[in-house]
Amino acid sequence: MTSQKLGFLSSVLCKWHAQATVIGKSLLPVLLLIRFVILGAAVQTVWLNDEGKFQCNTQRPGCEVTCFDAVTPLSLPRLWTLQLVLVLAPGLVFLCYLIHLTNQETQVQRGNDEVKGHTLSVYRACMAFVIVVEVGCSAAQWCLYGFELSTDFSCGRSPCPMRVDCFLSHAWEKTVFLRIMFTASSVSILLNVVEAVCMLRAKLRRTDGGETLQSGSQVEESFLSRLLALWHSHAGFLGKTVLPVLQLVRIVLVGAAVQPVWSNNYFVCNTLQPGCSSPGYNAVFPFSVHRYWTLQVVFVLAPGLIYFSYLVHLLVTQKQSETGTVIKRQSLWAYLGFLSAVVLLEVGFAVGQCLKFGLFLPPMFNVAVSPCPHTVDCFLPQPNEKSVFMFIMLVLACLSGLLTLVEMCMVLKTKKPWKKHEDNRENSIPCTEMMSNDKEEGDA
Repeated sequence: MTSQKLGFLSSVLCKWHAQATVIGKSLLPVLLLIRFVILGAAVQTVWLNDEGKFQCNTQRPGCEVTCFDAVTPLSLPRLWTLQLVLVLAPGLVFLCYLIHLTNQETQVQRGNDEVKGHTLSVYRACMAFVIVVEVGCSAAQWCLYGFELSTDFSCGRSPCPMRVDCFLSHAWEKTVFLRIMFTASSVSILLNVVEAVCMLRAKLRRTDGGETLQSGSQVEESFLSRLLALWHSHAGFLGKTVLPVLQLVRIVLVGAAVQPVWSNNYFVCNTLQPGCSSPGYNAVFPFSVHRYWTLQVVFVLAPGLIYFSYLVHLLVTQKQSETGTVIKRQSLWAYLGFLSAVVLLEVGFAVGQCLKFGLFLPPMFNVAVSPCPHTVDCFLPQPNEKSVFMFIMLVLACLSGLLTLVEMCMVLKTKKPWKKHEDNRENSIPCTEMMSNDKEEGDA
């Protein structure tokens, strides 16, 4: 086989095309892109300021807020955002795995060595996860809203004085997008099932007990390849694939789903006293929850950015006299420090969320602050939806901390950095003893 030089990204793309069928190469990526465009360009505008357009035929303060929460326990655009992010995550994990294999090839491309991988098994696991997510989110959408949104609703929640009629804006247009997104989800399930069947048929033709990836196509070793090689030389499977994707998922959720939920940061209090709602909200939430999560994401990402900056510094300032062992030892301790900082930050922010905000938000708060004339009942918009995202963000923080701790334990178990220092110390002791013996012989 003739040797052919490929770029790093070209090699990753070739590995992906070697596993996927025409459905996974063309139809599924295009369908996912179409769903993202529809969600961002059309759906978000239809549901824009939806709570402000929701009206009930009563003047009782707080009635419209509680009825809107009953009608929309979880906003459809945020449900679809969560669904698409979870559908995209397995593909990113598979991409990180292919980058890991490509980086291994760059290490052995000078010889006739072989790189063994389990790309087919990882690809099938990613498809199975996508099918489970699509089925679960479609079932949740059907249980919450069915296939049609009505224009008017009857609501009898407190503090409404009686059963009142409430009206939803753009009900027919929302029904159209409801059916479009459900159809797209059903088509995605069908295509993934067909892709999985094709993969099972491919399994009968070849075994996946660690397929051999020949390095006949050499990969150009660029600065990016050297940086990834230095990172991958210490990171385990979780650090190379799952943990980066988990952080990306959390960033997207905070920006695209969590922030719109907390944009309506106000109270509706059952009093006619002007200026009572704003001091009441500030007394209950002195620090906004979504800004707390923004700080959490930023602080958790900071050690990783510092670590990669340090790797760049090591590669740029590497001297000719320095061996690869010295560089790897320095980067290993930096990687362990990065993992330790992430674990501490995740635990600290998770404990802080539980202590400060709790696990869920009640729909009503009793507020007694100035200028309220007495203790008044104040109602929080969309408490159920906010509680759902509080639970999701807490689970993501705990999962990130747990996986990072497992990654750190695996790195300590496999690399054993303390053993290298012991070996160096043992190697230095015989040298000193030999010098002292020579001196004694000379004196004699």
